Amino acid sequence: MNLVSKKIHAFVLCAAITVAGFAFASSSAFAQAVKLLYEDRAADAKTSEIFEAGPGPFQIRWSATGGKFLVKILDANNLELVSSAPQSRTEDAAAAMTGNMPFEGPGQFRAVVEAAGPWHLRIVQ
Repeated sequence: MNLVSKKIHAFVLCAAITVAGFAFASSSAFAQAVKLLYEDRAADAKTSEIFEAGPGPFQIRWSATGGKFLVKILDANNLELVSSAPQSRTEDAAAAMTGNMPFEGPGQFRAVVEAAGPWHLRIVQ
């Protein structure tokens, strides 16, 4: 009986190590698949420096806790390519304004944020 118990314990331990290894490998693969192109935080309106993006789809993600928020992406000639819908909050206890918006490259771009209050913006590929 003791030998059977040891074999079961060894099997469970090996299975747990295998599952943990797969979980680590998949999280590392995901981290490598997402490339951060631009990130910023502020508490009011801001225009970014120009950043470069290769071909492929991008995701513009934001969270804001102020009174209003809007993000636009401009090309190197300051032509508006895409814009989020304007968002607003009237109460401090209201949920944060969040969103994401797809976008395509390649090129040189600039992010323009119109905001009243704290925000966090990430553009990932």
